[in-house]
Amino acid sequence: MKVRITTLPIPTEPYPRTIRILLPDDFEEVNRTYRVLYMHDGQNLFDDHIAYGGHSWGIKEIIEDLKITDLIVVGLDNSDLRFFEYSPWKSVPDVRKITAIDMGGLGDIYASWVSEQVVPYIDHHYPTKKSAQNRMIAGSSMGGYISAYIAAKYPDIFSIAGIFSLASWFNEPEFLRYIGDHVHDSSQRFFISVGSHETSNPNDLSFNQLYLDNSRRLRDLLKDKGIKDIFYIETEDVHNELAWRKVFPSFVTWAQK
Repeated sequence: MKVRITTLPIPTEPYPRTIRILLPDDFEEVNRTYRVLYMHDGQNLFDDHIAYGGHSWGIKEIIEDLKITDLIVVGLDNSDLRFFEYSPWKSVPDVRKITAIDMGGLGDIYASWVSEQVVPYIDHHYPTKKSAQNRMIAGSSMGGYISAYIAAKYPDIFSIAGIFSLASWFNEPEFLRYIGDHVHDSSQRFFISVGSHETSNPNDLSFNQLYLDNSRRLRDLLKDKGIKDIFYIETEDVHNELAWRKVFPSFVTWAQK
């Protein structure tokens, strides 16, 4: 597999956003179409040298090891606006203790960009399967937060959401209210994973329980909404790319069904 890099304008800032597209080696030579997985924090997906903390998700190697040949992965790089773009709502006051400033509020613009600009671009330039049943959206932490939001807002575009280490503590009341009001398609599928040793604030010993509670509450809400296919897993892991690398094979294998 090979990674092709392009850029697209994004309305949240004046600079184009880097998009990393993982393609099968023979996609130009065979007459077939491909499912597409869209993921946030694109620079952390494929290459250890540019990934946060020096470790990527290892997605290229995982897909090759699993011999998955009908999938394109589109990685959308983040920027300094990550905490603004990955939430449609401003953070709750307690988050200011960690970030020092109010964040969030650009998530709806970002979600529209992904769904209404990036997806049509990929569908136009690559041989994709152009149906919601063959499109997935996934991410970790705040990337999981915005993935759940995008799946709820655009069920006609994405039928599968991969939510790793959900950081809905950022603004859980608004998040759960939105999911409860907008998830109606029982055919949508949700993968939720969380580690029992996760934290975004090493000085707060209760933070790991926040992550567990966030994921459990989302799972329970989705069940109440009639979602039948929920893959839920709790591991012994922490909050980083190596942990998500361990769980990703379960997600991509489940999503094959």
